[in-house]
Amino acid sequence: MVTRRIKSDPSRVTGTVATGQKFESTLEEDFYVLLRFNPWVEDFEVQTVQVPWTDKEGKRHTYTPDVLVRYRSDVPLEDRRPPMLCEVKPDLDAEGRTVGGRTRKFRKENSEHNTLKWEAAEHFAAAKGWGFKVYYESDIRTPYLENARFLLAFLERSVEPRSETALLNNLARMGPMTAGDLLATITTDRQDRALILPTFYHLVATGRIEADLTEPFTLKSTVRVPEH
Repeated sequence: MVTRRIKSDPSRVTGTVATGQKFESTLEEDFYVLLRFNPWVEDFEVQTVQVPWTDKEGKRHTYTPDVLVRYRSDVPLEDRRPPMLCEVKPDLDAEGRTVGGRTRKFRKENSEHNTLKWEAAEHFAAAKGWGFKVYYESDIRTPYLENARFLLAFLERSVEPRSETALLNNLARMGPMTAGDLLATITTDRQDRALILPTFYHLVATGRIEADLTEPFTLKSTVRVPEH
């Protein structure tokens, strides 16, 4: 399958995430963190789709969206989602210039070209039964991202069975409480709590313990048993 080659650019960061996908910028890397943490995502491919588009002068071009996301099919029919072509973009200032990043330089975005490219991508995706969406920096870099980045380290960690059972049973029996209070139902000893924390974070990462991850997650955050 033809893919766009990532060019050398001293103003950009390039690399590979833990699952092997390449990224051109730290913003793309952050977006891939969200995808890896999303329990609905089955897999995603980076820069594997090429979309033809035509500019105002009639010249033909090829546009490569950043990532194609596929969602899980082993869920109830009403919860299934079509694949999504995604573009990741920095936020723009009032003059259409990208802001932030590793340098203080600005890069002017061609809004006219972007509009044409993205319209072509929408039609291309729709013809395949997919969706298309542009994600901006302000959509990606939120407290949820920081929580996802932290909890990813615990997502596939093994758990201590007795701590797992005690945490879930105590929370179900006593109802919503702060994370710190839940840990205190098992032990108030700092060293013992440190041994329990990986299991606790694993339960939060896998959704077996629920918390509002759109806000900074601390031991003062409220946790509860999911309703479903």
